[in-house]
Amino acid sequence: MSKPRDDFSVVRPIRRLNRLTQTILAVGLALMVNFLAEQSEFRFRYDLTTDQRHSLSAESVETIKVASRKSPVGNNKNKNWVRALVLNDNFSENDVSLRVQLGKLLEAYKLESSKQGDEWFNVTQISSGLNQELLSDVAAQNGPPARNTVLIIICGNRVKYVSSAELVDVTPNNQALFKGESVVTSALLEVTEERPAIGYIIKGHGELGLDDSSPLRGMSQLSRQLRNRNFTLRTLDLITSKEIPRDTSVLFIMGPQISFSPLEVELIKTYLYERNGRVLVLLEPARVHGLDTILSDWAIFSPDCELQEQDPSGRSADGDIVLRRLVDKPNALTRVLQEQDLPIIGSRFRNVKFDDGSTPDSTLSVTPLIFSSDNSWGETDYQKRPVKYDINRDQPGPLSVAVAAERAAGIRKGTTSSGGRLVVIGSSDIATNQKINRGGNQAFIIQTAAWLADRDRAVSITPRIASAYQITATAADFWALALRFGCIPAIVLALGLAISIWRRRN
Repeated sequence: MSKPRDDFSVVRPIRRLNRLTQTILAVGLALMVNFLAEQSEFRFRYDLTTDQRHSLSAESVETIKVASRKSPVGNNKNKNWVRALVLNDNFSENDVSLRVQLGKLLEAYKLESSKQGDEWFNVTQISSGLNQELLSDVAAQNGPPARNTVLIIICGNRVKYVSSAELVDVTPNNQALFKGESVVTSALLEVTEERPAIGYIIKGHGELGLDDSSPLRGMSQLSRQLRNRNFTLRTLDLITSKEIPRDTSVLFIMGPQISFSPLEVELIKTYLYERNGRVLVLLEPARVHGLDTILSDWAIFSPDCELQEQDPSGRSADGDIVLRRLVDKPNALTRVLQEQDLPIIGSRFRNVKFDDGSTPDSTLSVTPLIFSSDNSWGETDYQKRPVKYDINRDQPGPLSVAVAAERAAGIRKGTTSSGGRLVVIGSSDIATNQKINRGGNQAFIIQTAAWLADRDRAVSITPRIASAYQITATAADFWALALRFGCIPAIVLALGLAISIWRRRN
């Protein structure tokens, strides 16, 4: 009979097996927890703040619910239906807090979208060497984003560019407010809109060509941008039409070269008055357009004169006119120019202003939008060279070159529908392929079209303070924290080692 063994040689393999099993279980538990955390049905978030500052507003939640009902149905058909591309390289060094807040906000949208079913809102980070092919595809289809574009919202072939300036508002006391939620919710509404806005482009008077790619008289680039923003564009010949089509959202008159006939003018009048129509008119100097009676009914006057800009800051290097002066009061049409500090750039402009001799109308509001400098004037004698200001004939500066008119509650008594809208701009070349991508031309015209079509939604979400939580401490403070939080673990570790050594020796 063998002598009983008094060592731990039998127990040690079992201990090693137990430790290996514990390690495998710990690793498996960590992997399983992370896997479950990636599943949308296991994500939960509770905002314990009294003002719910870390949660989406009720308006945003409702917008996401409506969008979820519009998303495609089927196995993974709605995956990446809406994509948010974050352009990390376009954030400046001072925008670290903004980037962090935007990232948290987009994750909140992603989480909320997953609550309504399969996750359809995807966030993609784009930087040098990361997802550049996706950004190139978007730029090829919709035009390259500006340098300050930090977010792109995409749904199908509809896209919305968002700049860093749109995400932050600075109060008079220099406090930065984060407007990201209102901007993202508004963009989500725009790109997920199912019903397109129908825009009719008037033809037959030498207007800009809808799909014409020529630099001087084509507007194919603008047409593409409007279509990307869920506009359906068609041409309309008023000579052969008995009325403006009933599905018209916006009527575009883009730089007529010859006059409209009285019958055509009457059709446009009827559309504006009886159907509370929406019309965008681009006029040129030295062209008889025949729309004076319509403009007069809306308290707008456009004298036949050409803007002469003498201020050196109002001229570009190639001689184009650069207009930076905007209406003082906040305005839905010029907001995009103010937030991004963009000018309107064109070769020729004519004066478009409020008609001082118009009959007072309490239902009508007329707002001049864009102005020239104090050193400018409106030249009425086109043949005179060199041009010189004539106090008896010419229009003194500063001149208004764009006006928006709106009837507050329609023209019919007792109506509750929104009234008609008319925007007149004293230049057509700002919409041509040659000029559309200069300055803020494209942004302004697209914003104007969206406002006319009621696609410029005012999302009433309160901005939040644009700040991130930071710890401000000196080196001594960090050493004090290290000692306080390191002493107890160090003492426990020392005691454990001492006990282990003592037990082995005994």
